[in-house]
Amino acid sequence: MLQWIEQQLSIKKAVVLTGLLLGAAFLILATTPVLAQSIADPSSTLQTGVDIIQEPLGLSNTDIRVIIARIVRAAFGLVGIILVVLNLYAGFLWMTAGGNEDQIAKAKAILKNAVIGLAICLSAFAIVSFVINTLLGNNMIGAGQTTVNPPAGPVSFQGSGALGGIIKDHYPMRGETGVPRNAKIAVTFRKPIVLSDIAEDTNKDGVLGNCKTPFTDWRDCDRVKKVKQGDKDVLSDNMVNIKNTSTSLSIADAAIVAYSQVDMPGMPAGVYTIVIKPLTDLNAPNGGYLGSPTEDVGYKVRLGTNLRITGAVWQKAFQQGTIGNSYYEWSFVTSNLLDLDPPTVIDVFPAVGKPEPRNSVIQINFSEPVDPSAIQGQFSNTLKPYFLPNKNIWLNTLSTPLTSNAPQGQFVLTNGYRTLEFQSVLECGVNACGKTRFCLPSCGADCLRDDYTMLLKAARLISTSSFEATPFSGVMDMAGNALDGNADDQPDMATTSEPVFYNQLVKDNYDWTFQINNTVDNDSPRLITMSPGINATFVTGDFPWYMTFDKRMRFESLYNIDLSESPSPAARGDNIPLCRVPRIVSDGSITTSTMSHCPFVDAQQEYYPILTSDIEDIHYNCFYPGKGPGQSAAVGTKLSPACESSGNGCCPVTSTPGNAFCCNGSVSTAVTTTASCLNSIPAVE
Repeated sequence: MLQWIEQQLSIKKAVVLTGLLLGAAFLILATTPVLAQSIADPSSTLQTGVDIIQEPLGLSNTDIRVIIARIVRAAFGLVGIILVVLNLYAGFLWMTAGGNEDQIAKAKAILKNAVIGLAICLSAFAIVSFVINTLLGNNMIGAGQTTVNPPAGPVSFQGSGALGGIIKDHYPMRGETGVPRNAKIAVTFRKPIVLSDIAEDTNKDGVLGNCKTPFTDWRDCDRVKKVKQGDKDVLSDNMVNIKNTSTSLSIADAAIVAYSQVDMPGMPAGVYTIVIKPLTDLNAPNGGYLGSPTEDVGYKVRLGTNLRITGAVWQKAFQQGTIGNSYYEWSFVTSNLLDLDPPTVIDVFPAVGKPEPRNSVIQINFSEPVDPSAIQGQFSNTLKPYFLPNKNIWLNTLSTPLTSNAPQGQFVLTNGYRTLEFQSVLECGVNACGKTRFCLPSCGADCLRDDYTMLLKAARLISTSSFEATPFSGVMDMAGNALDGNADDQPDMATTSEPVFYNQLVKDNYDWTFQINNTVDNDSPRLITMSPGINATFVTGDFPWYMTFDKRMRFESLYNIDLSESPSPAARGDNIPLCRVPRIVSDGSITTSTMSHCPFVDAQQEYYPILTSDIEDIHYNCFYPGKGPGQSAAVGTKLSPACESSGNGCCPVTSTPGNAFCCNGSVSTAVTTTASCLNSIPAVE
């Protein structure tokens, strides 16, 4: 009898245990990704809908298929819980039956039905998993995730690593949608490139990267180089290529223009920015447009392995021998519309009626990206009014009582081609980090102020009925719409050339007057907020990465924000760093730099943002102290010296009142504005 009871108990235990294990297995299957990380890693990145690297940088994009996957996953999880409960209940009935055949039969029936239900649900799970797996890629439905993990290594990030490296910026942005069909493409490099690698002197005038004068049509401009394919010449992946992402076919052709920059401190002369006008129909006026008038169309731009940068020895622009890092490419999507809306000026510095010190950057912020090919450069003449060689930016001064000289420096378009900054090269001391400070010309020791009047010339209109403008003739957006200087949405600019400065009140030109005092600002900017916070964990792939400073910043300097990764890209095996680019806004009193970025990878990867003394405010005052991970002072590391010791423009950091200020790297007991210590600032603990 005891042997029979023991045997029956063993059978019962085996059946119940089997049911429990099957139910638990189904519950795990329904709530855990098969080819992804475990639920314990909520930092796993999910990017769906488009290739991971073609997602908008820094923007969340929840795909409808992901929403469906979440609903299905939740439903299967609920069914799994019910199955486990039924198995437990049937086991309880059987174990407590005490020989009652009716109760045992009931328990068996429950277990039988639960197992049949489990088989049906597992079959349904397999079918649904297959369907969603087909839609999303090679991963199963995962719990605790909002997306499917990309494959590890260079496949995930191929073609992206140069953004933040040799690629400083470009338009359109990575993954940008709603791009107008008449948009141009711009790319800015950190070093001058060899233009002849990618451009042909199509108009045969001996100059690369220009158009015939007078300009009549984009088809009369120099073109992107092509290669022979069969009996046709086509754009090449090894140079510059623009492809329809649905058909993988290159567009018919592309015009290319480039501005050659003269020498600036730390920036040798050469071509840093190229502007490409896609030509999709060589028989159409102006070469046709991207996309379609009836639907959205995706495009991929590729900068290939043939591109080189200049220097003592010319070298390939992109890393060679590394899969996915020997070229750069990005995607965007055009809408079915043309952009017919003009850009406007939304903010200027120095502002009207607010005198600023002479160590000021001139800054103009536009409502949208503008064409860089006509508004960068230096003042070329020595007599007032001063103007750029193309006469698209003008400046006049009226000093009291003396007259200052033309500002020497460079207009640089930055911040995604939305911000124009004039950066002086006139040295006027050093800042608290020992770096050179620059000033606008001073009108002398007895000068009260300089009164500046600056003019941005609106591009010349092709007709008076729209904002469509002649290229290179003035300020225009990336779709060729002329500046709307008075923001009335009416095209007021003339269609013919005129002596601009003396007719500066033409409505669509933008002009303003500001004052520059014979003083110097020494107050360094401070970092007041940042995201993610220090030692943040479980950071999702598209988590916002930004820093807020307590002053208006020199936007160009925020491109010096660096990043260290651990494990390093080389140690990971792909050697492709996280791509990133700043997008900056300022309300005058604070500045926020949001770093648009490729998706962060899982929790095994650690990131260390590096903010150095190369970051400066609008008065060339450095972010101080600028110390990054490693605290290395070695040349070329891009890490500022540690500021726990004196030297290198740093002071010992303590809370002692007598050690509260820094003067040229030495301790100072008080702020001083003497000529020998113009860079005294409070020390930072």
